[in-house]
Amino acid sequence: MVEFVDDIDGSPAEQTMTFSVEGVVYEIDLNAHHAQHLRDLLQRYITHARREPAHRGNRRAEREQRQARETNKGLTAQIRQAAQRTREHLSHQPASEQTDHTDPNPPAEITEITVVEPHTRKEPRNPQHAPELAPPQFSSI
Repeated sequence: MVEFVDDIDGSPAEQTMTFSVEGVVYEIDLNAHHAQHLRDLLQRYITHARREPAHRGNRRAEREQRQARETNKGLTAQIRQAAQRTREHLSHQPASEQTDHTDPNPPAEITEITVVEPHTRKEPRNPQHAPELAPPQFSSI
């Protein structure tokens, strides 16, 4: 259960009021009496003030958004340049050096195969005759 209480005296609140002073936005939960008192106190200043359009945020938030956009533009440019370098590198390689990078699990190379003929005599298993598999090769491209 959530209680909506007046931030001044702890009585049940009826509304949240939002106001701003020097670029800082404040919210306060108030009962009807305290909300009217706040309106009365601010009325003298409200009548003489200019109203700021609702779409404008505070300057710090706008500056941070502008910096984030500039940073993102720079990162995007770096990513595009890296992709272009990769394309150029691949287009200059001979066809024999280019590999198909679509299979994420290429088959391992088998370097040695030992064929064991079935027989009835039991012999200890020799691990030297097991086929050796090369680990898969990964490319950073």
